[in-house]
Amino acid sequence: MHLHLLVPGLFQPLKLWRKDFAFQPQAENLLRLCANARPETLPVQGLENTLFHLCGHPADTEIPFAYYRYLSDFGVPPEQPLLCADPVALQTGIDQVLMRPELPPLSVPEMETLLVILNKHLAEDGLQLVANHPQRWYLLGERIDASLQTVPLLKALGQSIFPLLPRGERYWHRLLNELQMLLHTSGTSANALWLWGASLPTALPPLQKGGRGGFIGTSTTAEVMASATQTPQQAATKLPDCDFSGGNQVIILEDLLQPAVADDLQGWQDALNGLEENWFAPALAGMKSGKFSVSLSACDGRTLHCQSAPLWKFWQTRMANWDALSR
Repeated sequence: MHLHLLVPGLFQPLKLWRKDFAFQPQAENLLRLCANARPETLPVQGLENTLFHLCGHPADTEIPFAYYRYLSDFGVPPEQPLLCADPVALQTGIDQVLMRPELPPLSVPEMETLLVILNKHLAEDGLQLVANHPQRWYLLGERIDASLQTVPLLKALGQSIFPLLPRGERYWHRLLNELQMLLHTSGTSANALWLWGASLPTALPPLQKGGRGGFIGTSTTAEVMASATQTPQQAATKLPDCDFSGGNQVIILEDLLQPAVADDLQGWQDALNGLEENWFAPALAGMKSGKFSVSLSACDGRTLHCQSAPLWKFWQTRMANWDALSR
């Protein structure tokens, strides 16, 4: 049996943190797990892109995330082309506009009010916003083209948005500016929408299972991927509680992502301590005992295929090096 752990935000901030703050992460089990790991280069980066790549989706095409998430949220497939149109908070700097790391904590009444205001404007272009969760919105309309190239929300958090805006018709940039002006006067914590995951309403086949028995994780992403592959989801919070009778598992751990993009070193280390106890330590023990094999990815374009060194090869490395892991 094989476990594939996806941990976005694990290695990405460390090179800068170690240089600027002399930050020394503490994660003995992780370093032992990655000792002697065999790296594999992937053609994609980011959590959603990595997951879709693992499930057989072509690396150079838009991931139809909106289709599968809508299906998971509403229980029926969409009847029109659509995009995820999630509310976000932007912060203007001297020469850039940053997406704040935290998503706006909208209430249901605020969501309903904003949908009414924005849909009055969108109706002129034959578009409509729908949502049944304050942080997961969808833009529907025949104007949406699956050739649009977008960047997933999680990959844009904490980043300058200009290089990450949708690529396609300039119409979408204009529309985002118009919606931003409307949201700016709404008095809520959301001042923009992020468009991503363009999808057509054509019924999509399930993504390839690729030998996986299912997905483990408590996030919406884990739920969506299980739905998209028609495999079970386990909302477990630690490895010993997981059921492995169904075969290979993909484990999605998003605990480090928000503190990583927020440059919250202590919050990141606190979250890493939890992963050490609940996931990395039991994964290391299971790998050493031969219960399962383990791969690990920080969604940075690499997968580390972990392997135990035979006892007789006493000269092999027993712990990985942070400099090598953070590149």
